[in-house]
Amino acid sequence: MRRYFLALAAALLGVPGAGFGADKPVRAMVPVLAGAPVTIKPDKAYILFRTERGLAKTGIEPVLLRVPTTDEMTRYDAARQVAFAREEPKLRERRAKVVARKAAADAARKPFDDAIPPEPSLDSFEFAWDGAVNLENVDDGKPYIKGDAQQVYLVEAVPGDYVLYGASFGMGLFKPGLHVCFCLGTVGFAAKPGEITDLGHFLGDVVKMRSRIPELTPESDFGPSSDPFLVLIGGTVRPAAPGLAVPAGLPAAAVKVAEFHAVGRYFNPGAMGVNRLVPVPGVLGYDRGKVIDLRTGAAVPDVE
Repeated sequence: MRRYFLALAAALLGVPGAGFGADKPVRAMVPVLAGAPVTIKPDKAYILFRTERGLAKTGIEPVLLRVPTTDEMTRYDAARQVAFAREEPKLRERRAKVVARKAAADAARKPFDDAIPPEPSLDSFEFAWDGAVNLENVDDGKPYIKGDAQQVYLVEAVPGDYVLYGASFGMGLFKPGLHVCFCLGTVGFAAKPGEITDLGHFLGDVVKMRSRIPELTPESDFGPSSDPFLVLIGGTVRPAAPGLAVPAGLPAAAVKVAEFHAVGRYFNPGAMGVNRLVPVPGVLGYDRGKVIDLRTGAAVPDVE
């Protein structure tokens, strides 16, 4: 399981459009804009969801991770090995200089506070790869159907397995970016080619104040001390119930309700804030911090 988060780290650090500061984002997920005709391409997947715009305090964007394919991971591993071979002499030289300075300080009985870098290795090598985009936010400002109380979003995407990885603000200086990861538990789903996968509702809000979104109310009102570097975001999904209306303009036969599954805890070295997805009835729960798959009642292993 850990291997797809290697590619995630690369996306966070190096893929244009996947992190803060990209001038010309490269997007694998393409929003279908209001009024645009919808043509279902057989080699593309489509992800549909709604937001409670009228209840949230601000626009919140979901950040989705696509699990890389075997081919992508093979290319990632090869590129990482090449990069490490190129950088290893510099890393060893840098470490040797710090070790020498510490030895001199010890000999002179002087304090030495600098951290000694770890022995260079491929496992510890920090590497940013731009060979694939697998982490993106869905732009809050580009809905398929606009509305004051509710907005509908539809994106064309690469088919595959997805994780609702985190959330970001839909406006301001830090758009786009990853503001909060759902590292302490979340959900995943499959998006198949030629289909529109209906997630139901994505629910996101600021949680230092009491949220008016019913699902988020129990895990909000934490006060300003709950905010990390940026304001803490809470989020969850309200799965599509049978009979939920298909938005106008979409072929009903192509719309399939998402089958969510629980995803265990994972580590994101670049998270500005950390939270858990609010429990999803019948899918995701918690027991003293452990992630529980409510379909089976079993604990979900951490991603290692």
